[in-house]
Amino acid sequence: MNMRRLLNSFSKLSRIALLVALSVAMSCSCSRIKDIRLLSCAVESVSPIGLHGLNAELAVQVQNPAMQFTLTDIAGVLYYKGDPIVNYDADPIEVAARSVAVYPLPCKATLASGVRLMDLISLMRGYDLNDFTTDVSAKVHLRSGLSKTLKFKDIPVKDLLE
Repeated sequence: MNMRRLLNSFSKLSRIALLVALSVAMSCSCSRIKDIRLLSCAVESVSPIGLHGLNAELAVQVQNPAMQFTLTDIAGVLYYKGDPIVNYDADPIEVAARSVAVYPLPCKATLASGVRLMDLISLMRGYDLNDFTTDVSAKVHLRSGLSKTLKFKDIPVKDLLE
């Protein structure tokens, strides 16, 4: 009977030790997750799709000191002086662990309601990046199977392209 109690207490102790070890490991990896940075974003190419859409290829440089992850369900809205002008989405992207790398990011955009392609072209001729902001959301998938949707609002486009 005493041996059974000893085994039960040992298994409880080992479970607690395992939980503590997992908590420490998670806190260490989470601190590295906070250090993930978007270093640059450049427009490589743009091509129109009919009168209401665009295809674009972006080059996104990411500094990832943490584990590998995949971004899916990337979508957002581009605003000019607070008015929506473009709705966009992007293909999934897999970011390598502990790396600094440039990733191609194909995007598809459609003009917001009431915006014509000619309006957008005239905005691009004499634009000031300070007038553009974006909202973006993406789902982050870790190799462990965990995922979380991240949402960012009113990001100055100037900060992304510099």
